Amino acid sequence: MWQRSDDWVGSQIDEQFVMVHIDSGKYLALNETANAVWQQLETPTSVAQIVDRLTQSFEVEPDAAAQSVSALLGRMEGLGLVTTV
Repeated sequence: MWQRSDDWVGSQIDEQFVMVHIDSGKYLALNETANAVWQQLETPTSVAQIVDRLTQSFEVEPDAAAQSVSALLGRMEGLGLVTTV
């Protein structure tokens, strides 16, 4: 299960979701797909649940979505955006 970190806050600006780390002031922008994943992580969520929702919202095959979600979560974890629970 994955959940987002409380150390980041953000807001939708144009087509990107811009985020700022509360303590460090670092910022980044999420594209539409990454934002869709981020929004799902408000509560603990499994990769399978994320993939299921993405395949309903975007034209993507489940296998491709699973690979992309796993890679994205790895990058997000490296940035301190998410953690496993």
